[in-house]
Amino acid sequence: MGLQRLKRSVEVALAASAVAVVAGTLAVPAGAQPSDPVKEYQELGAEAAKAEEDLTEAEMAHDANQAELDRAKESVAQARRIEDGALREQEELRGEIDRLAGSACRGARVDEFTAALTSNGPDEFLERATMLGALADNNAKVLAGYNEALARARSSREQAQESELRAQQATDEAARLLDEVQRRKDDLDERIGEVRQALGELGDSDRERLQGPVDTGAYLGPPGAANTALQAALSKRGSEYEWGSKGPTTFDCSGLTQWAYKQAGISIPPSSRTQWTAGRPVSRSQLQPGDLVFYDDGSGDPSTIHHVAMYVGGGKVVDAPTEGQLVDVRSVEGDGHYIGARRIAG
Repeated sequence: MGLQRLKRSVEVALAASAVAVVAGTLAVPAGAQPSDPVKEYQELGAEAAKAEEDLTEAEMAHDANQAELDRAKESVAQARRIEDGALREQEELRGEIDRLAGSACRGARVDEFTAALTSNGPDEFLERATMLGALADNNAKVLAGYNEALARARSSREQAQESELRAQQATDEAARLLDEVQRRKDDLDERIGEVRQALGELGDSDRERLQGPVDTGAYLGPPGAANTALQAALSKRGSEYEWGSKGPTTFDCSGLTQWAYKQAGISIPPSSRTQWTAGRPVSRSQLQPGDLVFYDDGSGDPSTIHHVAMYVGGGKVVDAPTEGQLVDVRSVEGDGHYIGARRIAG
């Protein structure tokens, strides 16, 4: 991914996140109780999940930008090495030219008229003329080589300067993105704190309703990697949710699906939005156990995806939903904002 594309991707993601966070803030009048604390908690958790996705995207963009910076620095170093080599060649050729010039001053280089005057006969004249011609050709080659070395040195220097400029631009952009990452991290920490506070304020009955009934059923997928991943995910039922966790004891939503497919020998990206690019799309009517299903904010825009789960069959998924809820099997309807599915294996 190029630097400009990275900039556009991160800026769009950050802008969308800022709007979502402001719009998603749940305002409850002073002294009033929310009509449904479980719903409030779930909405707040969804906002935190969106913030986490934005943070992951910004971090991935920063890593890619840093890699581009490293490549630019290597280009500078390589150009400098070429330039140094060309300069050394210049010095060697300059020494040769100085030697030839000194010889000319001492009278070693004479023209054909002088050769004729000082020759004892036609044979000696031809011999001297041939020698002078060879010397002239050699001088011309030395001069041409010198000029080529100068041109290479100049070109290498210009390339080094251009590479250095690109490296500086990449450095500045990496620093800017790092600031954006930190800002998103601060936002995310604040949202997670709000979610955990809301969770702590739920009564026992609301906690039970939030978790829902535990599903201990058996589910089978098609033979191969999809079923291996499915059984791995199901084996983690009862595990606690933790933002950013990739297992093996706690998980966030994309951490569970990534870990499960890793057990099947398949690597998939780390976040729900990037997992949306893995495998191939599959329609809802063609869902098979092991497929990944995704949820957005209801807009149908993949850039707003904030949750991923794994289909187990029978209109159900296994997932790590949000803090306060354990990994378990639930309805594929999720929060009602199903956007699509991807088949990773099979």
